[in-house]
Amino acid sequence: MSTIWSVPVGILLTAALFIFLINRSRQNIGAAWFAAIFAGISVWGWTVSLYFRPDIQIKPLAESVPGLLEDAGVFLTSGDGRFVLDGVSYTYMLAISALLAILLLTAPSYMEPQTAPRIWFFYLLIEAIGYLAVSTNNLTFVIYGWVIFDAIDLLTHYLQVRPGQIRRGFVTAVGIRFVGTLMAAASLALSNSELGTASGAFISLNGGAYLLTACALRMGIMPVSQPYGQMDSSRVGLGTMLRLVSVLTVMPIMSRIPLGGLRPDLRFFLGVAAVLSGLTGAVGWILSENSFIGISYAALGICGLAFVCALSGQQVSLVAWGVSIALTCAPLSLFRIHNRFMNLLGFLVILCFSGLPFTPNAFGWVGLAATPSLFQNIVIIFIPLLLIAGAIIHILQTEGRKFSDLEPWMRSVYPLGFVTSVGTHVFIGMTQFPEAFSLGVIPASVSAVLGGILLAAAALRMPERVKTQNAAAWGRAAMSVFWQGMQRLMNMEWFLIFGGWCSRIIKQISLAVSSVLGENGGLVWEFLLLALLIAVAFSGEVL
Repeated sequence: MSTIWSVPVGILLTAALFIFLINRSRQNIGAAWFAAIFAGISVWGWTVSLYFRPDIQIKPLAESVPGLLEDAGVFLTSGDGRFVLDGVSYTYMLAISALLAILLLTAPSYMEPQTAPRIWFFYLLIEAIGYLAVSTNNLTFVIYGWVIFDAIDLLTHYLQVRPGQIRRGFVTAVGIRFVGTLMAAASLALSNSELGTASGAFISLNGGAYLLTACALRMGIMPVSQPYGQMDSSRVGLGTMLRLVSVLTVMPIMSRIPLGGLRPDLRFFLGVAAVLSGLTGAVGWILSENSFIGISYAALGICGLAFVCALSGQQVSLVAWGVSIALTCAPLSLFRIHNRFMNLLGFLVILCFSGLPFTPNAFGWVGLAATPSLFQNIVIIFIPLLLIAGAIIHILQTEGRKFSDLEPWMRSVYPLGFVTSVGTHVFIGMTQFPEAFSLGVIPASVSAVLGGILLAAAALRMPERVKTQNAAAWGRAAMSVFWQGMQRLMNMEWFLIFGGWCSRIIKQISLAVSSVLGENGGLVWEFLLLALLIAVAFSGEVL
C-alpha cells in the first residue's frame, strides 16, 4: 500500500534528478520541461486514479473525527480487504498534485530559459515533500517538512539578492513560521507525555491548543507576514509554489485537531485574529499592483476563512476553502496572458471559488455561517467579496502579454493549466463533499459575489477623473489606510520594538544594581553568598 505515495514521489524525484543532471552536463530546456511536465501530469493522473481503484476505499470527509490517528491513516485495511485512504489526505493530495501541473503547464510563458531548469528542480522537490506531508498521518514528518521548506525559502531568497541585502521582513516571516514549527514540536511532546506514543490519538486535547496556534503562525495568520512580494519575475512560479505548498501542508493538520481543550478566551482571540488577518489579506489583494504581488495576500484571505471554519468545528468546510488555496490562487497568480478565452477560464476559476449554489465551494459557506457572532458573520462576507472583486480586476487589467504573442506550442499548453484547476475543483466537489454541488448558504454567497462584481465594475469602469473625486477617492483612501494600519498592527513589529525597549530597560536596571552591589570590592556579594551557605548548612541540605 506504500505505492500510494512511493510511486508519485518516486516519479517526482526521478524527474528532479534527471533535470539536475541534464542542467549540469548539457542544458536542454525542452528536455527539462518535458521531464517536469511528464512528472507533474503523471502524479496528478495517478492521484485521480486512486478514486476509481477497486482495492482502495476513500473514507468520506464527513466521517473523519478530529483527534483520532486511525482517521488520518492511509495504511488501514477494511473488513472486505480493501485499503482505506483518509478523505482529508486524499483531497489535499488531489489539490497539491494539481498545483504542480498548473504551474508547469503555464511555466513556458513567463520563465527565462537560463534559470528555468534549476527552478523546475525545486518545483519537483517541493512537490515531493508536500505530497508526502499532506498524505501522512505522522506529525513528526510534517514538522521535518516545514523545516525543509524554511531552508528552501532562505536558500532561494539568498540566491536572488546580493549578500547583506536580505530583507528584514523576509527574515521575520521565516522566523515566525519557525516559531510555529517549534510550537508544533512542543504540542507533539506534550501529547506524547499525556497519552503515550501508542495511545492511538493524533494529538491530545491540551496539545491541540498549542498545535492550532502553531498552524496560525505557519499560515501567517498571526502575525501577518508575506515574504514573496518582491521576488524576481523569473521566479514567480517558485514563490507561488513555496507559499502555497507550505500552507497546504498545514491544512490537513488543522482538520485533525480536537478542539475540546481550547479555552473560550483563546478561541475568541484566534477567531478575531483570523477574521482580521483574512480581511487584511483580501484588502491587500485588491490593492496590489498585479496578481503575483498580491497572491500571498489572497492566500492569507482564504487562510482566514479556513481558520474560522476550523474554530467552528466545521472540518468539511475547512477542506473546501483549503483546496482553494491551490486551485484558485495558483492560476490567478500566473494570469498574465489575455484574450477572451483566457478571461473566460479565469472567470470559471472564480466561479468555482465563489461558493454559489451548485458550485464546488458551496459547502464551504456552511462553516462560515456557523460562527456564533452575527457581527462576525457580516464581517466575514467581506473577505470573499473583496477576494472576488480583486480577482476580476486582475483578470481584466491590460497588463501582461497578449495570447497571440505566445509561440504556437505555448498557446496549446497555457490554457490547460486553468482547465486543470477547474476540472480538479469540480472533481473534488463531486466526489469528496457530503452533498455534491449543494446549495450552501445562499444569502451569504450571493451577497459576496454580487458585491464583488459591483465593486470590480466600479473600479474598472469608473472614469479616471471620478476615481480621484468624491466617494471613490475617499473609499480607496479609507481602504489603503485600513490596510496599512492592519499591516502595522498584525505584523507584530511593534511587539518586537516594545520587547527590545523592555530588554534595554532591564539591562540598564541590572547594570545599576550590579554597580551598587559590586562597590568596595564586591563585599555585598560576598556577604550574600556567605548568608546563603549558612542557610543551607542549618537546613541540613547538601549542595
